[in-house]
Amino acid sequence: MARPNRGSQRRSSAAKGSGAAMSPDSIALLRLVEGCHYPEVEAAARRILAAQPRHPLALKALGFALIGQGRHDDALPVIRFSLERNAHDPEAHNNLGIVLSALMRWDESLACFSRSIELKPDDPEVLKNFGVALVRMHKWNEAVPYLLRAIECHPGDYVEAIEQLAGALLCSNRNDEAAVCLGELAKNDPDNAAILSQLLCASLKRCDWDELQGRLLRLRVLSHDYRDLCDNPFVILSLPGASAEEQRRVAANYARRSIPASVLDAADCAAVDIDGAERRPPTARLRIGYLSADYRNHPVGLIMPQVIELHDRSRVEVFGYSMGVDDGSEIRRRLQAAFDHFVDIADCSVRETADRVRSDGIDILVDLSGWTSDGRPEALALRCAPVQVNWLGYAGTMGHARIADYLLGDPVVTPLQDALCYCERIVHLPHCYLPADTTIELGAPPSRCEAGLPEDGFVFCSFNNSYKFNPQVFDLWCRLLREIDGSCLWLSQPADTAADRLRSEVESRGVDPARLIFATRVESRRDHLSRLQLADLALDPFPYNSHSTGIDVLWAGVPMVALLGDTFPGRVGASLLRAAGLPELVASSPDEYHAIARALANDPQRLLQLRNRLAADRTHCPLFDMPGFVRALEDVYRRMWDDQRSRSQPAAGIR
Repeated sequence: MARPNRGSQRRSSAAKGSGAAMSPDSIALLRLVEGCHYPEVEAAARRILAAQPRHPLALKALGFALIGQGRHDDALPVIRFSLERNAHDPEAHNNLGIVLSALMRWDESLACFSRSIELKPDDPEVLKNFGVALVRMHKWNEAVPYLLRAIECHPGDYVEAIEQLAGALLCSNRNDEAAVCLGELAKNDPDNAAILSQLLCASLKRCDWDELQGRLLRLRVLSHDYRDLCDNPFVILSLPGASAEEQRRVAANYARRSIPASVLDAADCAAVDIDGAERRPPTARLRIGYLSADYRNHPVGLIMPQVIELHDRSRVEVFGYSMGVDDGSEIRRRLQAAFDHFVDIADCSVRETADRVRSDGIDILVDLSGWTSDGRPEALALRCAPVQVNWLGYAGTMGHARIADYLLGDPVVTPLQDALCYCERIVHLPHCYLPADTTIELGAPPSRCEAGLPEDGFVFCSFNNSYKFNPQVFDLWCRLLREIDGSCLWLSQPADTAADRLRSEVESRGVDPARLIFATRVESRRDHLSRLQLADLALDPFPYNSHSTGIDVLWAGVPMVALLGDTFPGRVGASLLRAAGLPELVASSPDEYHAIARALANDPQRLLQLRNRLAADRTHCPLFDMPGFVRALEDVYRRMWDDQRSRSQPAAGIR
């Protein structure tokens, strides 16, 4: 069995049942194949091929051996040659699909797996491989039927396919279904750290905290403090207790697992067309490309338009590369109009993505997705541009310097003393690294009754995703609810059955579940921001803070209390508040967080003063000074470019 990276196809086949009587050499070769002795298989196959270059068994065995050794570039011509000799061999088509997948050519691999399935419809291995290729293309829901069919066709438990199915369900936010799969996998393989990590992810999304602490401790032991964990690093950002250094370890492991070594370890090609770019006049405007899967009704899409609109076209020419779906929203149309060039690459492979960016002569490519569910870091590993930047969509390191040269943060979220926790060089914007859209005028808020809130009483709010909640956060929040008579907690509506669990959690903490109020969905962003004005105080979760959600409440004039954490995602709330001119609302401990929130809830006059400050400062505080933000961003880009051209390597990063 060949073992490519986890998440790609794992098993290649070598000639099963050749039909005719076999020679002693062929019999010996098959024995080596059955034992997966890859170097020996390669040597034996090459001896046979030296005398008989078209020997079908030896050709298949050689391809099998090369896949098993991870030499996919070498395997590709061998398997293609084998298929030319026997175009109706389903195993050969499967092997070709495996190689193409390992080379990140997943769209091409689908055709190979499809042909193999035509020739042998119920082969569970090929069905699983087809599903995995769809997973790698982020077509989660499309992958589910193939993975289910693979499980049905497999004699006994098909663990690999069940693992892939659980991941696809999790990425589709089918969290209850994913939890069932992951629970069974964990029972049968309790020492599998990757399965446990995904189970923790599902638990946080579902607000199922019954075994959370025990699982966190178990994961730490199994992974040797995250040194051996290869799960998606986005999951780790929200796990209580994970340090910035541990987040870096997981990202580095995942980068190695997800991207072929032949790509990550290739000779540095950061000078993608740098020579041609250097021949341009030094004063020429920079070509900036923004790569994102979220040019739609998504937190990243919602806070980016004004950045693009305010770019000084005498300094920069801006390209938008869209990897995601066109949701037909107003924000999508606004973004399309804002860029000088808007390129839809949703159906492009990673290699086509890299080729397109290179052909456009991009100087600086800014990745806005990172290791989030629809990102395409593999394309960045192919080096699309001379300078590549990790910004905005993923609050952590990408795990390998080849993917991104710089990480764009600010003095609060990415202090320079934490530089060793990042594989990129840290670059600071002067205030908060997050932009805002200050073009949205707030309307009059609806009545409390219209918003589903009680007519009287104090309203705490936290419109964050459910995976940011955890027992420590709810212990603190429920303590506030018990101490502030008539108060309620206003949350966004979570997926699946999470709302019922949150009601049970507050009840177990001595709070009437009726005081937990879930907001109904509104289509208009203006309407959502306008209704936020009904809240009295926003509560920032930890260790993964409010990001765009924090911008929303502050723009609506609602003060927020935040805890300054030890990691990038846990320091964003503090960055927002300092840039908004409210540093006194940043706590250094949970007890101080509680004290600040309780004091404000009991002091209406002080709370009103803070609201008035927010309202008065909205037009000029650093958080909402978007012309100043964009000027600083362009200055940073120019310094990055000049640094790249001079090949200087200052040790402390760029300020």
